[in-house]
Amino acid sequence: MRRVMCVWYPLWPVQRLLSEPPELETLASEATVKVNNRTPHSRSSPPAPIILFAESPRGLYVTACSFEASRAGIRSGMPLGEARSLFPGTLPGKPSRGPRRNLPKPVFHRADPARDRTRLQQLALHCQRYSPLAGLEETAEPESLWLDISGNESLFGGEAALITAMRADFAQQGFQARIAIADSWGTAWGVCHFASAPVTIVAAQQQAEALASLPISALRVPSSIVESLQTLDVVTIGGLMRLPRTALPSRFGKELLRRLDQALGTIPELLVAERLIEPLFAERLFEDPVTDRATLEHVMGVLLDQLLGQLNQRRVGLRELNCRWVGTTTEPISLRLLRPTTDRRHLFELLRLQCERRVFTGGVNGIRMELVEMGLPPVKQRQLFEDDADRAERQQQSLAELVDRLGSRLGRHAVLRPVLSPDPQPEYACQHVPWLEGVNSVTTTTISRSQLRCRPLRLLRTPQPLTVQASPRTGLPTHVAAERTGLLPVIRIAGPERIETGWWRGPDTKRDYYRMDLTNGTSLWTFLDRESRTWFLHGLFV
Repeated sequence: MRRVMCVWYPLWPVQRLLSEPPELETLASEATVKVNNRTPHSRSSPPAPIILFAESPRGLYVTACSFEASRAGIRSGMPLGEARSLFPGTLPGKPSRGPRRNLPKPVFHRADPARDRTRLQQLALHCQRYSPLAGLEETAEPESLWLDISGNESLFGGEAALITAMRADFAQQGFQARIAIADSWGTAWGVCHFASAPVTIVAAQQQAEALASLPISALRVPSSIVESLQTLDVVTIGGLMRLPRTALPSRFGKELLRRLDQALGTIPELLVAERLIEPLFAERLFEDPVTDRATLEHVMGVLLDQLLGQLNQRRVGLRELNCRWVGTTTEPISLRLLRPTTDRRHLFELLRLQCERRVFTGGVNGIRMELVEMGLPPVKQRQLFEDDADRAERQQQSLAELVDRLGSRLGRHAVLRPVLSPDPQPEYACQHVPWLEGVNSVTTTTISRSQLRCRPLRLLRTPQPLTVQASPRTGLPTHVAAERTGLLPVIRIAGPERIETGWWRGPDTKRDYYRMDLTNGTSLWTFLDRESRTWFLHGLFV
């Protein structure tokens, strides 16, 4: 008989944040997570609320919050500005006043769904000590683990003893979890999320009885279906099961009936288990210490061939590689490439270049080459005649090899590239990031050609004060002071483009940008500071 388990970590993003060492030192002593309608422990001083937020086209909004924050009125989806307004003293220039001034200062932290998912995958691999089949629930932002424990409970003394061991294990790691065991994934998930007890064991063939008192949301159906059923006064799964099955698909769609059958166990549900990827490495140990560089380079080439052979079997390319010298304190070689590749010539050239820069104070007892990161190399079908796409791909490959060589010589943090950033203030609209760092770690944006036309190609690092002679009627400059020629007339002026920064940056920046064309052919990008009423030069159109 198949038995499955659902492990749910309530407020998982908050729990993950508190469990990591950097945040643990500063936040663990200030915040708690509420589970089962009560806090795990009480302190003499109230814990600080934790609020996670993210960015959307409509601005910053709250994605998750701790129990203390929700008790203060914070809800998921709330604008971040509204959330800040509920805590006195968190807005710039707004001192704490009134009876709420003694509330603890909240902790605002940007949400990171990718790290949340990665940490949950690590927990799934950790749970393989309890079941070889452990994976994440199939949602965009999972908070639960699924385990197939069929036949494993006897190894721990029964299902209750297994749950006790798992809860103790999670508590030692700093996590609070609700656990349910049933015959189907749907029943285990619904009971785990909506039952009153933190631990529930549903007896065999008792799915319908366990689900009868739970709300419709326990079936993992969209909120629109739940609202439609509530208008018909159907609020529990038991009430839903009393309705005629033939009428459900036509009125509520096929998804409702499919989820109900999955919960009852009549339709199987797939578990995608997490698999531990074995590290790829190649190693050669010497009988006697070796000091000859030609021998070391030859062995590096042999180990590289072995490693590339393993990569070719998996049809992937090499992205990052470490080469360690066994038995010495010499700095190991660390290679990170711009694009995954299996080009032996390019890789061996980079390794040889790094080896020439190493100083060996003694003999080397062996060489160990480890793969740190892999990826899919670019694949393109060969053409009989070269076209523009082939030339573009060859140029991209040449650029990647150039960046790899420069990064190997100068260091990966010395080779930079400009990246556009969605920031209204021009000084921060472009930042320089390392080529060899992950592209996903930097927030980028796409700007159209029409938007680029109003930005100068040359932007001053710091805006410079500009002396102007303004019209008394419009207040706009009619002449601009130049270094050598004195005042130059403005023949055309376009604008304004108003730019203001948000309150979360501290002092407000309020500017009106104008493009000024002078009689000598120069085009200036200037702005008027609306606070000081001073003109500044910020860029030149070339």
